Amino acid sequence: MHVCLLPPEILLHIFAIYQEDYGPLSSRATLASLARTCKTFKEPALDILWKDIDGLEPLISCLIACLPEGVSDKNTGGMLTIKRPLLNGEWRLINRYTQRIHSLRVFTAQLDTIDDRVVQALISAPSLLLPNLRGLSWHDDRECFVPLLRTLLSPTITWLKLDGGSSSHPSFAKAALLASLGVRCPCIRDLECFYDGVDSEEITDAICEALCSLKELLRLETDVFNTRALPHLAFLPSLEYLHFVLSIYDVSESQPNRISTFSSHFDQVRFTIPTPFVLSQCLNNVRFLSCRSVTVCVDYDDTPYDPLDATDLISSFSRCFSPALENVYFEFDFPFGNIVEEDILADPIFALRFDAITPLLSFSHLTNLDLDWICPSAIDDASLKTMAQSWPHLENFFFGSSARWLVPPSLTFVGLVHLIHHCRRLRSIALPFCACPVDVNSEPFSETIPNEMITKLFVGVSPIIDPIFVACQLHTLLPKLTSVGLLASDAEFLVPPPFEHFEDEWKRVNDFLKVLFTNAKMKRNTGQAPLAHVADLTDPGHSAH
Repeated sequence: MHVCLLPPEILLHIFAIYQEDYGPLSSRATLASLARTCKTFKEPALDILWKDIDGLEPLISCLIACLPEGVSDKNTGGMLTIKRPLLNGEWRLINRYTQRIHSLRVFTAQLDTIDDRVVQALISAPSLLLPNLRGLSWHDDRECFVPLLRTLLSPTITWLKLDGGSSSHPSFAKAALLASLGVRCPCIRDLECFYDGVDSEEITDAICEALCSLKELLRLETDVFNTRALPHLAFLPSLEYLHFVLSIYDVSESQPNRISTFSSHFDQVRFTIPTPFVLSQCLNNVRFLSCRSVTVCVDYDDTPYDPLDATDLISSFSRCFSPALENVYFEFDFPFGNIVEEDILADPIFALRFDAITPLLSFSHLTNLDLDWICPSAIDDASLKTMAQSWPHLENFFFGSSARWLVPPSLTFVGLVHLIHHCRRLRSIALPFCACPVDVNSEPFSETIPNEMITKLFVGVSPIIDPIFVACQLHTLLPKLTSVGLLASDAEFLVPPPFEHFEDEWKRVNDFLKVLFTNAKMKRNTGQAPLAHVADLTDPGHSAH
């Protein structure tokens, strides 16, 4: 069948795939050419071309093209202006294109290119300007453009992002518009509302009013976090995703002793914070009865990092979230190792003791746990065994390996064996420990079933004794492991005992792991016995020279 004879639905799908493969910018010229090729291509090509509009420029260009010559012009300030209102016929022509728009993004710089006359014309359209709009991203907080924002809000919108930019005084007009959001856009499922931490009563009340009306809301991202807004959020039964941006949250401001309890089931709760201390204070005001995942994004400001904040944060976590929690992630906006001062890295006072971790033991359903930012040097083998027994469903475990902690670890290879023995679903591990030979014929090593799912092991800065023997032990426990990751040494960073030469020693481990893995693969393929010298090295009575 000739391509011109294909149904419009098939052509629409083909053009959409082309745009996805080549990107909106690269595909725009081609889609425009296809729209001019023949009548069959015109409608589906225009539908894809106008579906997602990034900026006002296409909309303004369309307006100019639909007006007779001389009606549009540039004013003395270089902004687009028009000399008369638009006629009904001109609106019908513009609507041929604007009805195809499903998503629109508007930024301050683009609004600066049009004058008041153009704004007045757009808000005076005889019918909905964008009748099929599904998503709107608005990045401006000036009152003069709020009428245009109001015009763009249609009942078909399902996602909306309102960003106040850098304004320190939130628009009262936008606050009033927010209060009517549930009536104007009742189908909103995804709402982002940011005001750079501005927490005025007007904005808070408007958001609360809007939230009460958004019965289908599934996802909410906002930087408004206070005891006035939290109770309204807690009573939204459909909410599945919640993101609080607390970058400018004032921990010194007194908060009423009121706890808001969220009873709905959350897939994910996310916090963006400047320091762990800020989050530990915020968690005192909320309780989540059912939440699968928590992600904490640490966007550091100039506040000095205090590792002791980890104790308060973990304690707050245990009070705030129920045992149903499955995933805990911490993400840092730049490598965590660059945050901590050198004198802190070598100070044992910053090492978390087991009693600081104990509150997390109640989360028996954990599958992913990221505590890679703490100093774990005071956690010993027995403590890690208790942790592993408490979290039998772990799949990914990251524990204190992201910084160059120079406090000698209490964990040994035995602790790693306990972890592998009790957490049979593990796929990746990041853990600093003292890598040394152990008796492979005694418990727990002799009772541990090898884990063939683990292909990633990161040891951070881990002291090591007898790299060849350590490699043999690792291969026995983790037969699919081919290399071990570690933090590279820093020439300006003095490494004290027992960490000296750790990088070279772990490189020897990686070299020998490759030999062991290749030999095991050859054995599986040919059915032959392993190399004799490799078999000898796995014997605990063998002494490596």
